[in-house]
Amino acid sequence: MFDMVAEKIKKAQKIAIFNHENPDGDALGSAYGLKLILLAMGKEAEVFLREGDERVREYKLIKGTGSQGLEIGDCDLKIAVDCADVKRLGDFKDSFAGNTAAIDHHMTHVEYAEATCLVDAPATGEIIYDFLEVLGVELTQDIANNLYVAIACDTGSFKYSSTTPKTHFVAAKLLETGIDVGELSKQIFDTKSFGYFKAYKRGIDNLKLFEKGKIALLAITNRDFEELGVDEALIDGIVELPRSVEGAEVGVYIRQKEDGAFKVSLRSNGDVDVAKTAVAFGGGGHIKASGYLSRKPLDTVTEELIAEIKKQLK
Repeated sequence: MFDMVAEKIKKAQKIAIFNHENPDGDALGSAYGLKLILLAMGKEAEVFLREGDERVREYKLIKGTGSQGLEIGDCDLKIAVDCADVKRLGDFKDSFAGNTAAIDHHMTHVEYAEATCLVDAPATGEIIYDFLEVLGVELTQDIANNLYVAIACDTGSFKYSSTTPKTHFVAAKLLETGIDVGELSKQIFDTKSFGYFKAYKRGIDNLKLFEKGKIALLAITNRDFEELGVDEALIDGIVELPRSVEGAEVGVYIRQKEDGAFKVSLRSNGDVDVAKTAVAFGGGGHIKASGYLSRKPLDTVTEELIAEIKKQLK
């Protein structure tokens, strides 16, 4: 499954890298980890982000974000990482054409590239580590930094059920380079802005329970963000609040984007496959963690979502 993508990489000289819109730590760490690998091979490579993606909290922890001066039109290969559907490339979906490849870990992946490496791994960052070995590139501290951010974020600091023995093995290899895992973990998981706590309090106030507490849902709108003076891009960690409620089998976090659309994040504590729910609304992800985007009114989003989750609860 690595061979076709690896062959494309070896033959290309100028490579454009993309990830999904509203990128998280895995999307950023994987993209920039791959960029550094390609540079080490003597390639030219650039990660293309959408406007505002640099505001994501994990971005400041990533190494190698400086521009190489490449334009998309200059590139003879385009690689999407951690992106399950071409639609999730957002502004770049129309640019993703020609010689293309995809590297992903979402089992709801809809093939859109000429060559795809799809692995059921807890993070795309773990797959990028495998590519490093396949391509014969030495693991540097900066590459390790980016891949650690990717893996730690998508495994919840290695506490999610998706974490495997291999995940810990890869993490050990990354730590051997001397990365400051204590500082990275502190910045990712233990450091929050004052605005985050204001939004967290509002989230608690907005929290609602459905189906005798089996579904916990909170929604934060643009009006909330404006009243609190908080940047919605910096508080994604609140996604964990609903599923922390005792008795909740599914946690739902709905946050409104600047353009008015609602980003719906789903988390499962039990047997509910939230990927099925997300797919029903045009999204995707994993059995325990998935999401989708909706432009319907909030009341409609909530009503339709609860009805869909109830099908699995029954």
